[in-house]
Amino acid sequence: MKNDIGILVKVDRRTRESMREVGLNWSEEIRNFISKKLLAEKDRNLARAVATTDKLFRKSKHNFNSTEFIRNTRAERYGPDSNRR
Repeated sequence: MKNDIGILVKVDRRTRESMREVGLNWSEEIRNFISKKLLAEKDRNLARAVATTDKLFRKSKHNFNSTEFIRNTRAERYGPDSNRR
């Protein structure tokens, strides 16, 4: 790929020899690890956002109907027939 950017990972001699003995494609292993870590972090961020939203919703003292709010806003902005599909 044209836009690939390389990174350099330094390991001690003993580790390097052990890596050769195992015979894995270490570049591929590192790429897979990074991809999995990124997905896990995105999932964690999404879970945090959901938890925050849930917490805020539970703290809310008012029952807020978002559908009604959107319909009213559209009616004010575009006229009373704007809610029809």
